[in-house]
Amino acid sequence: MENIIFELIIFMALLIVSGFLSASEIAISSFGENKIEDLKERKEKSARAFEKIQKDPEVFFGTIQAITIISQIAASMVAFYTAMHISILSIYNNGKISLPDSTVITILIAAIFIVAFCQIVFGLLIPKAIGFRYAEPIGLSTVNILVLLTILFRLPVKLATLFSNFLLTPFKEKTNFSQTKISEDELRVIISDGVKSGAIDETEHEIIENIFEFNDLRVNEVMIPRTEMIAIDLGEDSKCIVKDILKSGHSLIPAYENSADNIIGVLHTKDLMREMFEGKELHIRNLLRPVYFVPETKLISEILKEMQQRGERLAVVTDEYGGTEGVITMEDILEEIVGELGDKTKPEIKEYSKLPDGKFYILGSMDIADFNEKFSLQLPESDEYNTIAGFVADLSGKILNTGETVTYNNVTFELIKKIRQKMVQFKVYSSVDSLTLNE
Repeated sequence: MENIIFELIIFMALLIVSGFLSASEIAISSFGENKIEDLKERKEKSARAFEKIQKDPEVFFGTIQAITIISQIAASMVAFYTAMHISILSIYNNGKISLPDSTVITILIAAIFIVAFCQIVFGLLIPKAIGFRYAEPIGLSTVNILVLLTILFRLPVKLATLFSNFLLTPFKEKTNFSQTKISEDELRVIISDGVKSGAIDETEHEIIENIFEFNDLRVNEVMIPRTEMIAIDLGEDSKCIVKDILKSGHSLIPAYENSADNIIGVLHTKDLMREMFEGKELHIRNLLRPVYFVPETKLISEILKEMQQRGERLAVVTDEYGGTEGVITMEDILEEIVGELGDKTKPEIKEYSKLPDGKFYILGSMDIADFNEKFSLQLPESDEYNTIAGFVADLSGKILNTGETVTYNNVTFELIKKIRQKMVQFKVYSSVDSLTLNE
């Protein structure tokens, strides 16, 4: 009986070791570069240990995981040995068989499940939750011990890692203990859960979704096309040019000679204003700055980086033959992430406006609840959407093309304006009675 108690104590000790390592690993992995720099500034004793981890995170986390696995295997072996010990004592009572074999097998199977349950709950889940909740105090108090373990087990772990990498050579992979890769789909699921729980609001969700799409967007999907581009013709009279510039309200304007395919510079209106304020004779050509040309097929994520490095705020977009396709500004790029930026020069757009025939123009961004209140309707509200565009997409199961319609309870929504995959404006009307607006 004393042996069994001793074996159970060993099992509990190994379980505690496993839990200690699990909690410490999750706590230490939460220390980023900024937090470690803060430890250095505070002259914490543990800062040096964290520096060692930074130098070789693979060996550190590999060692911790290896010791954790060894402790779990050892705990399982001790538990199984104890179960066998109990079974033997149960079978032979004073030299006589007292239990059938089926009961012994049941005891062993039950022991396996109990051990697995204990290891998962007390060796992994609870310690990791505690390590995550109290990351800083646990990390600071355990890092030195774990670094010491890393030094002791460095050689065997290094050899095991090299052998693993050799076996993984045909798959062009390597062991990776220090980083956990999360796919975009997994991240989207996490974000979706955050939206449902209220941890992430609708605006934050929209920005995150825009970031996902941002890396796939090309310049020709975001640029202001040539037909809408505002540029000045250097062949015109200076007074006419100044009048056009002031009328445009833009701070950066491309300047061309003879044709928009021959853009030779960009005018900063502040340079023009300075010359006019100082009463100097205007020579617009002398005020032009070099043009930054970009191909229409380039990713806007690359353009953003280049514009930041060069200090540019506007780029002229060209096709494969060098012809002008349009322009793209820093504002256009940023709006793809954060949405429409405020501009006092732009008139405020109403969410709805009535047409002479009794129909209405409605912005896709109009809130469902506001729409129902304004028109005394009962469009269904949902956690999946909160705008007219979201409702239409949910109802139709797709993003409509311009001119397409969907109908709900005799109310028809016709898409009349679309920017890329965004349904911007609808024409809304009833097939039975005219819509009534509650002012």
